[in-house]
Amino acid sequence: MNLIFETDKAGLQKFYEEIIAKFETYAPVEKFEKFDYKRVSKLEECNPDSPIPSTMSVKPLFFPKTAKVMKFQEDSSGTTVSETDEDPLAGKRVILGVKHCDARGLQVLDEVYKWDYIDTDYKKRRENTIILSTRCDKAGTQCFCTSLDYDVENSDAHDVRIVNGLDGKIYIQSVTEKGENFLKENSSQQSVVGSQQSVEEIKKHYKSFESSFRLKMNYKEVNEKLQKLFDSPEFDPVSSNCISCNTCAFICPTCHCFKISDEKIKDTGVRYKSYDSCNNGYFTLMAGGHNPRPAKYRRWRQRAMHKFVYYKERFGVNLCVGCGHCAISCPVNISIFDVVNQVAK
Repeated sequence: MNLIFETDKAGLQKFYEEIIAKFETYAPVEKFEKFDYKRVSKLEECNPDSPIPSTMSVKPLFFPKTAKVMKFQEDSSGTTVSETDEDPLAGKRVILGVKHCDARGLQVLDEVYKWDYIDTDYKKRRENTIILSTRCDKAGTQCFCTSLDYDVENSDAHDVRIVNGLDGKIYIQSVTEKGENFLKENSSQQSVVGSQQSVEEIKKHYKSFESSFRLKMNYKEVNEKLQKLFDSPEFDPVSSNCISCNTCAFICPTCHCFKISDEKIKDTGVRYKSYDSCNNGYFTLMAGGHNPRPAKYRRWRQRAMHKFVYYKERFGVNLCVGCGHCAISCPVNISIFDVVNQVAK
C-alpha cells in the first residue's frame, strides 16, 4: 500500500509552505482570471486548488512555448555553432496543484519524446520534477476524462495525490516511488494512516467525482468507427466555424507540433523551437508551394484522427485526455468531444 497521510486544511497549508520554503516550486498563479504555472516563493502567491476550467496546462514547464535550440556565429572562416544558455527548467523542482488530466498529458507526451529520438531536455525536466496533484471534487462542464482509455481513479501520472475526505479530512497519498520517498522526507507534520477506512474514503471521493460528469462517450466505439471514416463528409460541417486561430493546440496538454525558426542580427543568430499546430493553414505548406491540407475540414480531420486514432495506433495511448480546455478556450465554441462523436455517428 502507498503511504497515506491524514491532515486538515491547516495542515495541508503548512505542508505546502514547507515545500515552497525548501524547494524550487511552481504552482497556479492568477492573472486576468486565469491561472498559469509560475515559480512562487510563498503560498499567498498561488492557489493549488485553482478551478480546472481556469487553469492553464502545465505543459510549458516541460515543452516551453519557445525555447532556444542553439546559437550560431558567422565569420569569414565559416559558421560556428554553440550551445544555448543553461536550461532554466531542468533543475530539481516541485509543481503543486497539477490537475489529473494535465498530469496524464505528460505521460502521453512521454511516448513521443522517447520514441526514435530522445529529447534530452524534456527527459531531464521530467526526471527532476515532483508532481503534486489535487484530485478534482467535481467535473467541469467540458470535462470527459473518465470516458477515455486510462484508469482515472488509479492514475500514476503524478507522484503525490491530495484528496478531500469527509468531515474536513484531507489525505496526502504517495502514488509513485518518487512520491513516496518525497513524502517520507517532507511530511513530518502529518500523521500516517494506513487503515482500510482511509482507502474507502478516497474511493468514495472518486465515485462522487465520477458521477458528476455531464459529458460521457464510449471511447472504444468512437475509436473503432473513426478508423473507417477518413473520407466522411461530416468533417466539413463540424469544422466550418473554425477560424484557424490555433488556440486549441496551444492550450492542449498533449499537442506537441513545433516549428524551427532562426533569428539573426548581422553575423550572430539564435535558432528557436516554438509551438505550431496542424490547424495552421501553412503547417503542411511545402517549399514548392503545394499544400496537401488547404481546406479547414482536412486540418480538423487530421486533428481529430490524430487525437483519437493515429496516436493510439502508434503508441498505444490516446492523445486526448478529456480536459476540455480546447472547448473552453475556443472563440467559436468548437468542442472536440462533439466533433468526434458527430463524425462517429
